[in-house]
Amino acid sequence: MNPMTTAWAAALAAATMLLAACASAPPSPTARETEVPVRIERFDKEFELARGVTRVAIDNPWGEINIRSRDEREVGIHAVVQRLPPGFAPATMRSHRDGATLHIDVTMDGATPGALPLQGRIDIAVYLPGDLVLALHTRDGRISAKRRAAAVEASSKSGALLISSRGRLDLHSDSGPIRAVAIGARWDGRSEITSDSGRIVLMVPTFGDIALEATTNGRLTNDFGLSVTPDRGGASHAAARYGQGLSPLTIRSRTGEIVLEQLVLMGEDKGDQNDDD
Repeated sequence: MNPMTTAWAAALAAATMLLAACASAPPSPTARETEVPVRIERFDKEFELARGVTRVAIDNPWGEINIRSRDEREVGIHAVVQRLPPGFAPATMRSHRDGATLHIDVTMDGATPGALPLQGRIDIAVYLPGDLVLALHTRDGRISAKRRAAAVEASSKSGALLISSRGRLDLHSDSGPIRAVAIGARWDGRSEITSDSGRIVLMVPTFGDIALEATTNGRLTNDFGLSVTPDRGGASHAAARYGQGLSPLTIRSRTGEIVLEQLVLMGEDKGDQNDDD
C-alpha cells in the first residue's frame, strides 16, 4: 500500500478522538468483583480501488460506520475495537470484488453479532472519494455519510442514519431515526426512505425536479405548505410535484413520524441547483 499522506495521518488522529468516545469507560475500582477485562485496540486498513470500481459496499454488524471524504483513490479504514471475554474475538476485514462493487466485510472471528454474551464492538471511520456509490449496512450501529456526490444506500435495524447526498438515496431503519438531506436537484432512479417505527426527518429540495410522496400511519408534518390528507386506511398521505418531477422521492413508515422540511441551499451548495446530468 502507499504510505499515508500527512492529511491522512491527521484524519486518522481525528477519527481516533471521534471513535474513542464509543469505548466504554473502565469500571470503578470499588466494583472489581464485576470488572470486565475489555481489550481496546485500534488499527488501520487500506483497500485499493481497482480500475472499474464505482461502488463500495461495507457491512459492519458490530458497530458504527462513519464516512469521510478523501481525494486519494483508495479506501482507508480506521477501526476502534472493543474485545470482550470469554473469547476476546479478534477483528478482521475481508474484501472481494463483484463487478463494479468492492465489498468490505467487518468481522469478529468466531463471534456472532447480537449473540449473548456480547463479544465485542467495532466502530469504523471510512475515508474514500466522494464520487463512489455507497452501500452501507449495520445491525444496530449508527451510519453517517454526509455531503456525498453519488448515491447512498444505507440500512440499520435500530441505529440512526445521518445521510446527505446529491445522488439517489435508499435508506431504511426498522426502529432507528433517519435524518436525510436530498441535496441534488435531480438524480437517476427512485429515492426511497423507509422505516417501520423510526422517525424520519427529510429535507426536501423543492427547487428540483422532484416527484414527492410520503405515507405513514404515524404523524406527518411539513413546513412548506404541503397538504396532508388521510387515505382510506387511515394513514396520512402527502404528494407533490416540483419542476419536471423526473426524480421520484418516496418516504414511508408503518407507524413512525415523518417530518418534511424545505431545503434551502446556502453558500457553495447553491451550485447544486444548476447541476446538469
